[in-house]
Amino acid sequence: MADHDSHRERWNAIADVALGALEYIRVLLGDLPVPVLIPEINPKREAEDLPHLVMSIDRVRSVIQDEPISEARQSAFDRIILDWLTAYEMLALTRVAGPAPWRLDCAEYALYRIAAAGGLIETGEIDEEEEEDDS
Repeated sequence: MADHDSHRERWNAIADVALGALEYIRVLLGDLPVPVLIPEINPKREAEDLPHLVMSIDRVRSVIQDEPISEARQSAFDRIILDWLTAYEMLALTRVAGPAPWRLDCAEYALYRIAAAGGLIETGEIDEEEEEDDS
């Protein structure tokens, strides 16, 4: 029983971080030259809102390609969106298929990558890396 409780606590903690990461992505998308909006989740209607949200986030990957930003920045946005979708899918799969530490590890590492890539986007370092590659 202790393992089950520990697993549930870890799942809850990672799910909370995933929601925080979604807000972080929302802020980054809002700061684009042409701001991109994604729907918010109503906690009272989370089950109904999530499928719509997931499809909206996936569509953002196409929209980003039309933004007047560097290819490196476009790629970074694509990666953070894919990483959020990975975390979401691993959390959903864990709920359906049951506890498996590697699923939660996958979700956790995807969220770490969002933080790292988001930091590069925020500081502009992602564009500096592209300039170095061009020279």
